[in-house]
Amino acid sequence: MIKPAKQSNRLVSLFYLVLLIVPSVIFAGVIGLLFYASLDQSDSVKKTDQMFPSISQVAQWFDPIFFQYNLTLLVFAVAVVPMITLFYIHTMREEKRQRLLHQLSPEALADQKILEYINSYLEKAFTWRHYLGSMTTLMLVIMFGCMIILLLKPMPLNGSDGTGVNYCKGANFLMLGTYMESYVLDKMPGSCDSIAEAMPATSDAQSSNHYIRMLIYTLTAFQFGFLGGYVYFIGLLVRSYFTLDMTPNLFIVSSVRMMIGSLLALVSCFAVIQPGIIAPDGISHDLIIKSLPVWSFMIGFFPSRGLTLLDNIATKTLGWARITEFSSPLSDLPSVNYDHEIRLQREGYDNIENFANADALDLALRTGYGYRQLQQWISQSQLHGHLRDDYQIFVKSTGISSMDELVHFWQVTKKHRPNDNPTELLIDAASASGRNLNGKIRILCTLAEAQAVTKKQDDI
Repeated sequence: MIKPAKQSNRLVSLFYLVLLIVPSVIFAGVIGLLFYASLDQSDSVKKTDQMFPSISQVAQWFDPIFFQYNLTLLVFAVAVVPMITLFYIHTMREEKRQRLLHQLSPEALADQKILEYINSYLEKAFTWRHYLGSMTTLMLVIMFGCMIILLLKPMPLNGSDGTGVNYCKGANFLMLGTYMESYVLDKMPGSCDSIAEAMPATSDAQSSNHYIRMLIYTLTAFQFGFLGGYVYFIGLLVRSYFTLDMTPNLFIVSSVRMMIGSLLALVSCFAVIQPGIIAPDGISHDLIIKSLPVWSFMIGFFPSRGLTLLDNIATKTLGWARITEFSSPLSDLPSVNYDHEIRLQREGYDNIENFANADALDLALRTGYGYRQLQQWISQSQLHGHLRDDYQIFVKSTGISSMDELVHFWQVTKKHRPNDNPTELLIDAASASGRNLNGKIRILCTLAEAQAVTKKQDDI
């Protein structure tokens, strides 16, 4: 008889499987119809016109070969997620287990509870159903985003026989914002002639009938912002495959990152294109407009920079007071780069202070970082928490970057140089920096001595 918990898990897995299969079948069917309708065959075009007139119209937007190539790119962009995930599930479980066991201490390997925990976690993590929900979400986000980039085509304003999306009929507030006023007040109903004539007249985006200009800017910013987020995800996906770090939260965070990056680029566009709001020295406003795809891509690639940009604009415009936080970023630690920081933030460790309390074994299972590497970072966080702003100076002066190294230095000095005081040696080394660290060093050495005594008792 099946237990209720197991039956519930199977129902959830079945639900996510259906959620993956149904959109995939619909997506494949639509792509197949678009590809069929784009073929230069009169019979196929007539049949598609009769059965699916909208699809047939979209298929005629571009040159057939170019359109078919874009459809192939779209399929590949979406399909790369399940393909790499499938390879990872079937080839990397034993690799991750052996790598983790190789780095554990003999004491940990002798603990049966630790081994059972590792085996149970890996058994659960390397299953197809473990990735279904997050993978489906990511595939849908990529599908919609790439369709905007590859298939969306605006209709020429002054071309009666043009094909594409007719933006003369307007757009939503997300893409236009306050520039919706230009469309509502000044646009002549049913005609785009006045817009086409007014476009070359002036570069002022607030002139009448210039909502089309603003729409082009915001669409460009949104598309290249999404592209930046997608390119970052591809690099992260390849990295996570070889570092044994492909988890469901990678897909969820990447989905959110693509959406946030594209929306931040769009919102930033409203401010950046306005003359005078952002005017770096030596850079003209016209150059900022022409480089819109570049900085939109970078905002999508680094959403935190987009938030910083908006924060600076809001602070400058509204006179807000800047928010200060009593915490240190993970990038302050030696050897922790941007990618490491982002990965640890996905596990809930946003700063050095809370990372100092992390569990190295648990993180080694849930991430691709080695057990010893995590132990070193956690120990560095503990030392940084005591020194804070003086941490970098202490490391440069003494060469000690973690609490474990400090305890080891204390033990070695007491054992091999009994006539020397470890505290005074560290104070002398730090005095060359010109910063007075005497008080902090004495406190640290007291803590190191206590840890050394505790470790000695544990060994006995």
